[in-house]
Amino acid sequence: MIINLTGKTALVSASSKGIGLAIGKALLEAGANVCICSRSEDNLRTAEHALNGSEHVLAIAGDIANPEFLEQLVNKAHEHFGSIDILVNNSGGPPAGEALSLTEEQWLAAINGNLLSVIRLSTLVIPFMKNNGWGRIVNLTSTAAREPAAGMALSNVTRAGVAAYTKTLAQEVGPFGITVNTILTGGVLTDRLNSLLERNSKDTGESLQDAMTRIEKTIPVRHISTPEEFAHATLFLVSPQASYINGAAIPVDGGASKGIF
Repeated sequence: MIINLTGKTALVSASSKGIGLAIGKALLEAGANVCICSRSEDNLRTAEHALNGSEHVLAIAGDIANPEFLEQLVNKAHEHFGSIDILVNNSGGPPAGEALSLTEEQWLAAINGNLLSVIRLSTLVIPFMKNNGWGRIVNLTSTAAREPAAGMALSNVTRAGVAAYTKTLAQEVGPFGITVNTILTGGVLTDRLNSLLERNSKDTGESLQDAMTRIEKTIPVRHISTPEEFAHATLFLVSPQASYINGAAIPVDGGASKGIF
């Protein structure tokens, strides 16, 4: 299957490294114009260089937790490329912690950055998609949305909220040629995974390599996904070929999830 996105414009949030950058690269290679963003100017310029800094790439610095930045991001992407056809909502994971140990400020920050950013960006780009009669939205969450993980209360709650929003929105915008889906992300070899494992190692004394090996043994395919490998699934969901997949929550986790549905 050849996926051709020539003439389409994609906006990928939190995309200066890891999963977001890999998705941006896959979209670019498929012919799309790509707008990436990051809170870090340095990371953003490194990412822009990794994407060859072509005229098909627009890199904008800012925080997706800031509603004003999101408006600027969408407006600049639309002005630069003339359209927004694809939105991939990605965000950095909130801090680990048990539910009763978290402050209200931490809850509000996670809801703002991981849930409301998805709602705000989707609301901003959907009018362009409706005008075009075509659009793709993919929200990256976590398998924790379906199977809550111990010590990850903020992620469990906000990711489940994104999955519920996805299902709701998909029913509303489907008649306009727009599909909305969720990817339930499993383990991916990113800085986020390393930081979680390093945090755990302080409590257990387990080395990072031993932790990786232990996790891989729990995954039926016996390896943790690379960002590039993960990006392939996203690329298909935003393609014209995926026109009948809508409102789905798809685990991309090597078969690690235990649930049937």
